[in-house]
Amino acid sequence: MKFNRTKFFLFFFAFYGNAEVVYSQNLSLIDSLRESLNTEQLTARQFDLLNAIGFEYRYSYPDSTIYYCTRAYELGKKISIKKNLSKPLSFIGLAFANKGDYKKSSEYHEQAINIAIQQQDSVQLAFGYNNLGRMYFDGGDLVRSYDNLIRSKDIFEVIQDQSGLAYVYRSLANVYKSQGDFEKAIAMSTQAFELRKKIGERRSIVSSLLELGLIYEEKGDTKEALAKLQIADSLAKRINDPTTLAELELGVAEILLSEKRYIESYAKANAVLKTISGITNLKLFIRASLIRGEYFLYKKNYSLAIPIFKDIILKAEQSGNLAYQIEATKNIAICYQEIGEKSQAEDMINQSEILGERIRNTDLEQQIERLRFQLEIEKKEKENEFLKSVQIKNESLIASQRFQNRLLLTLIVSVSLIMVVLLIYARKRKIINEMLQTQNEQIIKQQDVITNVNKNLRKQNLQLNELNNEKNSLMSIVAHDLKSPINRIAGLAGIMELEGNNSKQQQEYLAMIKAATKAGDDLIKDLLDVSAFEANGRAPVITDVPVGELLEQRVNTFYGSAEIKSIQLLVAHTFTGTFKSDADSLNRIIDNLVSNAIKFSPRDSKVSVTGMQEGSAIIISVKDNGPGFSESDKVFLYQKFKRLSAQPTGGESSNGLGLAIVKTLVDRLGGEIVLFSEQGKGAEFQIRISESKG
Repeated sequence: MKFNRTKFFLFFFAFYGNAEVVYSQNLSLIDSLRESLNTEQLTARQFDLLNAIGFEYRYSYPDSTIYYCTRAYELGKKISIKKNLSKPLSFIGLAFANKGDYKKSSEYHEQAINIAIQQQDSVQLAFGYNNLGRMYFDGGDLVRSYDNLIRSKDIFEVIQDQSGLAYVYRSLANVYKSQGDFEKAIAMSTQAFELRKKIGERRSIVSSLLELGLIYEEKGDTKEALAKLQIADSLAKRINDPTTLAELELGVAEILLSEKRYIESYAKANAVLKTISGITNLKLFIRASLIRGEYFLYKKNYSLAIPIFKDIILKAEQSGNLAYQIEATKNIAICYQEIGEKSQAEDMINQSEILGERIRNTDLEQQIERLRFQLEIEKKEKENEFLKSVQIKNESLIASQRFQNRLLLTLIVSVSLIMVVLLIYARKRKIINEMLQTQNEQIIKQQDVITNVNKNLRKQNLQLNELNNEKNSLMSIVAHDLKSPINRIAGLAGIMELEGNNSKQQQEYLAMIKAATKAGDDLIKDLLDVSAFEANGRAPVITDVPVGELLEQRVNTFYGSAEIKSIQLLVAHTFTGTFKSDADSLNRIIDNLVSNAIKFSPRDSKVSVTGMQEGSAIIISVKDNGPGFSESDKVFLYQKFKRLSAQPTGGESSNGLGLAIVKTLVDRLGGEIVLFSEQGKGAEFQIRISESKG
């Protein structure tokens, strides 16, 4: 028995061409299912159990499959099961195919398909077409096989049944492989493998890997075939599948035999025969027996070899496998020649030649069938291409019509919406017009009222202007009239001081008189200034002002007032040269700010006066450590006669006109004044005045 690697792979995958991997039936599963079976119950669960038991028996004991599935079918009819009634008929069809009775198999598959159609059972209908297609493939009718498999594929794709698609892709792979179209076979088998990976059933994954290995080997890509086999072997060991592991071991034994390593090959074959038998898996049994026979032939133990080869011929004949019959017949002929039985040896040689001729005839028939099938496939593909083009055209027309319908519907809806919007708009417009008419009437009435109010306001404004002028005149008269007696009082107090001989109490009184007259004089001065500024009695007189000298002079005049309260008065500036502005206005601005800073600063504090030039503008800052200004103070900061929250710290008088005068003067010079202050944290007034061009 001569083996090469290609022959090993052909043997290795021989049992995968018919259906799923030919496992020996799972006896533990069958026992479990039979224990759950209750023959007295007529339920859907009993129906499923009978089907499951029959399915497990389909390869090794097909008669048991027929028995249990017939019971399942009868039970399904009794309980009027709505789906899956075709399933037991499909299993019976598989069992008859395994027995080699393709006529019976075809009848049951056709019956299963008809029932699936009646029950509108898409899943079982697709499986029915798949099983029928596989049966035709086994019988050599490739055309009908392909037709049924394509029907099955179309249904599975529509219902998106991944498990079913994996089955039918695998079936189509076998068809393409039989025709030598390895690219399509690999594509189909790869799709089946990917689907089974998604499903996660390891036995099916092993099956797909083994099948891919076979296709690659027949294609001549041994490296890729071995890679698939190694993965399959690893998975088979993980799931502890005895039959698949036996198949792998048997393949190794056949390789060892081809390398003349008879003892090792014989040991592995014996190990395999401990796992399987002629009943549980006939093909594996025959292959292992061939190795045993070859071993005894090598040992020249012809008395043990001949019975083994005869048993192989008998079993191979029963299963219809001519290749095994020829192999065993040739080996028996060698045995007879070695023991001197030449006539029997010649009979065996003649028998092997007859069997060989049958194989050659079969190969020729298959070649003819293959050519016919290829023509049919090409015809079918062209028909499919034509149908697809027609379908695409029809779909295009349908899509176009649908688009037109949607467009028309959209147009109708749009027009309807526009009409509704216009109606709503017209109604709203009417309501708005009515409201506008009412509002216009109200506005006309309000305009009349406003006109009357404006007339009254103009009269009141004239009266107020007259009163304001009278107030200003009166204030000016009063100020002038008061100024002379206040000055005389101050003069008399000065004379009394010069005469001396005043008691201590008289000196205090004189000081109080001088302070009062000074406050009164300052008030009169401020009142006159405010009155003059408001009347615009004097325009700014622009001259070249030495700002640095002016700032120092004005600050110097306040050193005495600061010393009385122990306030440190600081001055610093960077002014150089002159600056075009109104000297008198600058004097009053600096005086009022410095005076206020000293007046409201606590004892032993500090007042800083700084100055700098920035481009064509000067910036003067006066900063103190007084009580600062609250947010409410800032609202009334520059208003006349407004007393703010802070009080003078040395008993000085405050008439509320200082900051008003400063603001007026700064505005007249076109400058701006900014306050930086928080209550309780002092205050800083910053004056920015641009150089005058006059």
